[in-house]
Amino acid sequence: MRRVKLSDQIAEDLRRWIVRENLGPKDRLPNERALQDHYGCSRGTMREALKALEVEGLLIMHSGPNGGPEVQQTSAEIASRQLRQFLHFQKLDFKHVYELRRSMEVALALNVVDRLTAEHLTALEDNIRLCENANNEQERELARQAEVEFHDILAEASDNPILVFICQFLNGLIRDLVDYRAGSLQEHEAFGARNVAYHKEILAAFKARDRDAVAKAMDEHMCCAETSMQQLDAAFYSDLLSRR
Repeated sequence: MRRVKLSDQIAEDLRRWIVRENLGPKDRLPNERALQDHYGCSRGTMREALKALEVEGLLIMHSGPNGGPEVQQTSAEIASRQLRQFLHFQKLDFKHVYELRRSMEVALALNVVDRLTAEHLTALEDNIRLCENANNEQERELARQAEVEFHDILAEASDNPILVFICQFLNGLIRDLVDYRAGSLQEHEAFGARNVAYHKEILAAFKARDRDAVAKAMDEHMCCAETSMQQLDAAFYSDLLSRR
């Protein structure tokens, strides 16, 4: 069994301390010297522990006589990026993403049916227009990224932080995979046109507050997107084989 470094043990205890004391942004922990005395560790070990929490985005270090570690809200983007980096060292493809994304996007759509404001609906309309205008050979990658933003707008309206994080995390994976494999898809314009058509249908269902229509349109949209993305995977791996 691998021995856990002292600095890692201290970092974990500080995480628990922050949660236990319900500390929030701008709250301060004791200064570095006081923490060093509390844990009975060397200056180097204490700095290593604090640096780990700073890299995570949980603390920010202030210098000077009144300096020290200050709690800050962990960024969802930082957490998502770290998890995506881990997954990209696995054999990851669109099939894995859509096994989860299909159900999550339907759940998200149903969650926000009664929460979408006029501003959200306008943002969705603007997004659809952007996708229509960008769906050509020169701007197809912009169109693919904008299509994912449609789903980010829905996430912004949700009151469920777990659902929001999962959906935005999956959207980030989709963006990453499209970036890495965009050159392999030969039918971008047809794919984009289908996405726009589904987004228009989903938007109409939202405006009508029709939960059944929202769920049906989103499920069909995810099924269609999954098929197109799996074609992208197949083309990508075919390209790899042809280069060997």
